Amino acid sequence: MKISALVDARKLSEFVGSRRNSDGGYSFSYPIYGFEFPSSISETYYALAILSMLGEEIPDGGNTLEYLRSIQSESGRYSSPSVAFHAVKALRLLGEKPARTGYLQQLQEAIAERRALFEEFDSTWFSADYDAGDSPFRPAFCSARVLKMAGADMNWWDFEWMIRRRQDGGFGAAVPDVISTYYVLSALSCAGYDINKFAETAGFIERCDVPGGGYSPVPHGAPAFVETTYFAIAALRILGKQPTNAKEHLLFLQGLQAHNGGFRRSTEIGIATLANSYYATKAIGILSGDGNSNN
Repeated sequence: MKISALVDARKLSEFVGSRRNSDGGYSFSYPIYGFEFPSSISETYYALAILSMLGEEIPDGGNTLEYLRSIQSESGRYSSPSVAFHAVKALRLLGEKPARTGYLQQLQEAIAERRALFEEFDSTWFSADYDAGDSPFRPAFCSARVLKMAGADMNWWDFEWMIRRRQDGGFGAAVPDVISTYYVLSALSCAGYDINKFAETAGFIERCDVPGGGYSPVPHGAPAFVETTYFAIAALRILGKQPTNAKEHLLFLQGLQAHNGGFRRSTEIGIATLANSYYATKAIGILSGDGNSNN
């Protein structure tokens, strides 16, 4: 079933449009007192991805392309692997690629740096963090995904340090969590590692299932959040599995759509944001089998 049939697509599209700035980028908030919030590369990617998943055209794509081009330095590098990840994926939605290839070397260096840090410091250096933006596994994940899209060669043993972070079927720093588990599975999959070796990981993810729908960051936790629900569902897809309580998860996600068309973080807290809306829309697309979610 199409995503647009499972959400209020018109209001969601209007919500996305309200975050568009004059420079072609998208921001965290709509203009207040006539002043625009600065455009963000991640918010811009989320906005373009949502519109793509809804099957809508991207307004004034040329202006947005100029904004995305401005993010890359003359050397071809980006300010971080995360910025590279969002910029390259946003450009791809516009049918474009980065103008310069220096970022590929940058991302190879980032992977080597993560490996070196793990080997030099003991495990206490890595603290468990359930924030999707701050996980210690995120730089390696972002780098692997972009290198995979570019067709660059990778060696799975450069990610072996991530494999050693497995406990009780999940992956994490001090303790295993859903977000880190997704990052590890995705990075290793991109690097050609046999994910079938982690069959028990699906059980870890399902233990993060919250009665009534959604997933919490860790097993037997609560409440459920939109980002951990997305990462759990996406991790199961990498493993070739379906969520046990798919209908409950879908209802949970649908219930997060706010009156302004965007999606909140949970039924208990949070405001509608582009990030939350992306996670919700993407997860709904996976659960419904809508191919537009593969952006």
